[in-house]
Amino acid sequence: MTAPMIRLVNVSKVYNSAAGRVVALAGVSLEVAAGEFVALMGPSGCGKSTLLHLVAAVDFPTSGEVWVDGQHLGRLTDAALSRFRRDRVGIVYQFYNLLPTLSAWENVALPAILAGGSPGEARARALEWLRRVDLAQRAEHWPHELSGGEMQRIAVARALVNRPPVLLADEPTGNLDSVAGRDLLRLLAELNIERRVTILLATHSGDAATAAGRVLQLKDGAFMASTATPVPR
Repeated sequence: MTAPMIRLVNVSKVYNSAAGRVVALAGVSLEVAAGEFVALMGPSGCGKSTLLHLVAAVDFPTSGEVWVDGQHLGRLTDAALSRFRRDRVGIVYQFYNLLPTLSAWENVALPAILAGGSPGEARARALEWLRRVDLAQRAEHWPHELSGGEMQRIAVARALVNRPPVLLADEPTGNLDSVAGRDLLRLLAELNIERRVTILLATHSGDAATAAGRVLQLKDGAFMASTATPVPR
C-alpha cells in the first residue's frame, strides 16, 4: 500500500500570547494521497494557514506528528529541514512575494540557483516554467509591469521550478479579480493532473475550493466535514 504524501497524526498547535492561550489546531489528523488536490476551507483564524505552515516545516506542532513524502518532519536535522523546504515543497502566498529588483525569469530562477544549479540551467528551467504558465513573453518584465494574475502565475512557476512533489497555496486568489482567480485555479488543476503535483489549497472561497478533488472544512482548529467535488477540465 502506497504511503500518503501528507499525513498528520493527532496534530495540535497552541500559541501563547499576551492575550492568553490560542489553540490554532486541536488534534487534527489528515491523509493526502500523492497527486491529490485538497482544499482546506474555513473563515480567517480557523487554522488553515497554520496547517500549511506545519506541512511546509516553517512551524512545528505542539503535539502530534507531521509526515511529508515519507519523512517525519519532527525528526529531521536542521540541515535536512533546509533541504526539505528547498526541494520537497513549493509555496504560493496571497501577495505574490516577488522580488521587485528581479525580472520575471530571475524571480523564477532564484530557487534553482539557491539549490545549487548553474545560472544557465536555472535560466533554462525558469523559461520552461514561464512557458508553462503562459508568460514566456513577460520573461524580462519587472514585477511592477505585471498584473496581479500574472504575478501570481509567476509565483506558481517559482514554487515549482525545483520540481517539488507538494505545492501549498495559501489564499492564492485572495488578491485577484474573479477572472484572474479562475485562470489561476484552472492552472493549478492542470498542473495537478499533468505533473501529479500534490496540492493543498487554503481558502475561504467556495468558488476556489471547487478546483479541488476533495474539500475539508475547518472550524476552530478542527475538521468538520469533507465532500468530493469534481476537478474542472
